[in-house]
Amino acid sequence: MPKVLPEYKEEAKKRIIAAGVEVMCEKGYSQTTMEDIAAHLGVSKGALYLYFKSKEDLIIESARNMQLHLSQLRMMQMATSPMRTPIDVWTEILDNLLPFDPRINRLYFELVAITERNPEINKISAKNLADEIEMIEHEIASLQQKRQVRADADPRTIAVAMISIFNGLRLMNIFGVDRNEIRKRWIDVGRIMLGIKD
Repeated sequence: MPKVLPEYKEEAKKRIIAAGVEVMCEKGYSQTTMEDIAAHLGVSKGALYLYFKSKEDLIIESARNMQLHLSQLRMMQMATSPMRTPIDVWTEILDNLLPFDPRINRLYFELVAITERNPEINKISAKNLADEIEMIEHEIASLQQKRQVRADADPRTIAVAMISIFNGLRLMNIFGVDRNEIRKRWIDVGRIMLGIKD
């Protein structure tokens, strides 16, 4: 059996993860099979098992990759230009992190439900959430020190509220609320929470 180069193996895993997410967005996690993902890629089901033991393993690796993606977005946002206002950054968070494709948001909530039954996915999801809260809390505290946002609110409370509202907007997207409406409400809430007046 020929030896697989590590670079090729990593690229193949990325392609399988991307295909898995695409198929799951279409069919849902519970309705998707490894056969579906293999067919989408034009390979045999056995080829997938060279990289992942099961669909669940594929999901776990997808969650890890999502964390890496979020970390990269975080780094970009933290390197903000001094010309950008806090509300600009607030709006970019929505635009960068909320996929406005209802299929992706439906899959997100389906996977959230799975965390209750899967300790590994639960652990990754809990870490992702803790990292998000910490990042936002730090950013709010930094803006408070610069006197760019209200100083009378606890940064952690704002961070938790922001994530809660963000996930509520995901649901609104699933229910068909227009993207522009979601974006407008996000900006309005941001102004209130950050204490920014026009």
